[in-house]
Order: sequence, then structure tokens, then C-alpha cells
Amino acid sequence: MSFGCREMREDEAEAVARMVHDLAEHIGTDFVPKLTGEALLAARDLIDVTVADEAGTLVGACLGLMTFSTWRGTRGLYIVDLFVTPEARGRKVGEALLRLSARRAAARGASFIKLEVDETNMGAERFYARLGFAKKTEDRLHVLEQDGLKQFISVGDGS
Repeated sequence: MSFGCREMREDEAEAVARMVHDLAEHIGTDFVPKLTGEALLAARDLIDVTVADEAGTLVGACLGLMTFSTWRGTRGLYIVDLFVTPEARGRKVGEALLRLSARRAAARGASFIKLEVDETNMGAERFYARLGFAKKTEDRLHVLEQDGLKQFISVGDGS
């Protein structure tokens, strides 16, 4: 069978949220995603979701955000999640999803793609390297999670 890639429809948001949960399980993280279909739909103004459909069944999803690089002086695409069901892997579904997301972002002015890969996900490392992505070892990810953010903003106004 063949698949097609397109923008996610509203009635597919819950299935896409399940794929994000499946991705967390696939990489073996203890973190449980909080994404729901409702939350995904509420963020449609921020996130672009493309899906791969095969005979009415979703076999992959790519979630991306527009971003801006001050160093590059241009817009870019930040890939939040890319997931392909196990039965559809090895058929270039992920590549097709990523290409469609990139084309959609390029139409909005994006000139680069940025993403993160879990350090244990060697399959993703190989996938992105094959597509020409370069690993940036000089960058380090820093995150202030919800409780830390609340604490941070509750202390003074910074002046």
C-alpha cells in the first residue's frame, strides 16, 4: 500500500497525541507526555501538524513550530516531534512528513530546520544524518519546567 502526507484534520488530533505518547514509549523515557488531542487543537495557532495516511489510518505525524534565529537573522522550523508507526518504518514515511513540514515552513519564510534527538535514539540520529542534518555539539539544551517557571516569575519583576 502507499501513503499520502497532508495537514492534520481536527478529528485526528487525539490519534496524533497518542503517537506522541507512543514516541515516548519507543525511546524508553520515564517522562509521560501530557499532550491530548484537545491541547493540540488549542495550540493550532502555534503548531503545524502533518500526518501520513495510509488507507484511512494514520501511520505517522510531524509536529513543528515556526521559530526565529537572531544569529541567522531569519525564520526557521523547529521540529517538536516526528513519529512513524513501527509497521510503516523503513518506507520513507518520516522523510516524506519532514519534507512536507519543511515545504510548509519554507512557504512562511523558513530557511533552516532545528530539532533535538534523545541521546538514546540512535535510529533517529542515523535518520537525520542521512538527510544531511549536522549534530551541533556546542549547543546545550536548558529547560525551566513548569514548577521552576512559576517560582522564577513569582520572584520580583527583575528590575
